Amino acid sequence: MIVGAFRSEWIKLRRPSLFLATYIGLAAAASAFTILMFSQAKKTSGGDGGLPSLTQLGQPNGLVHGLSRATILLGIVAFGIAASQIASEYSLGTLRQLLVRQPRRPVLLAGKYLGVLSFLAIALVFAAVIAAVVAFGMAHSRHVPTGAWTSSAGISDLTRALGDLVLAVVGYASLGLAVGLFLRSSVFAVIIGFAWLLPVESIIMKIVPGTTPWLPGSALTIVGEGGTPSLSYGHALLVSVAYVLVAAVVTTVAFVRRDVTA
Repeated sequence: MIVGAFRSEWIKLRRPSLFLATYIGLAAAASAFTILMFSQAKKTSGGDGGLPSLTQLGQPNGLVHGLSRATILLGIVAFGIAASQIASEYSLGTLRQLLVRQPRRPVLLAGKYLGVLSFLAIALVFAAVIAAVVAFGMAHSRHVPTGAWTSSAGISDLTRALGDLVLAVVGYASLGLAVGLFLRSSVFAVIIGFAWLLPVESIIMKIVPGTTPWLPGSALTIVGEGGTPSLSYGHALLVSVAYVLVAAVVTTVAFVRRDVTA
């Protein structure tokens, strides 16, 4: 049953070393972005790097600015965790034991996948809550009104932004799972993933700007940010879904057909 595979994955995920590091780390990262955004924001006009102004931060969507800007960092963490979880099964030799208990490989893979996604989704919600508390504190210190944040429009913006971030994290985790399965090494999978999502994509976008809407990391980041003035949310979502579907099919086929000792 897929439930058994799901539970077995959570046994690994709830290890204190991984659980606390992930949840505290994501909360700290989201809070750091929020603090920097409020501390660098100017009174009436956007700050350097396109930062929102204090006036803009007082609007209904002001609560989610910091969290949305942390999309790439949250995504990289999601990619690394997903990649290491599947790759470690090969490097540690535990996959054979799992297949003895659950010989249906698609079921095992689906359970592991859902376990990682639920782990990251809960971590993201936790980080959002902590970042929101920090945002209220920073708003008070910078004399930014927060009444609009708790209005119906503010709650709607927060829900939509959190949903976009969850979608982005799902995409990053799916790509991480695929890379981890093919490389079968946690270290190499994480290094290659980080290298592609940070310097490699940045270099490609600078050399060939037209590729920006089609690169996986760029598309997922735009989804997490709810779209940008230059790139639409709808286009980024379609590109991201295409990457996730291809990764899911290729990963499933490889997991089912490849020998675990290869």
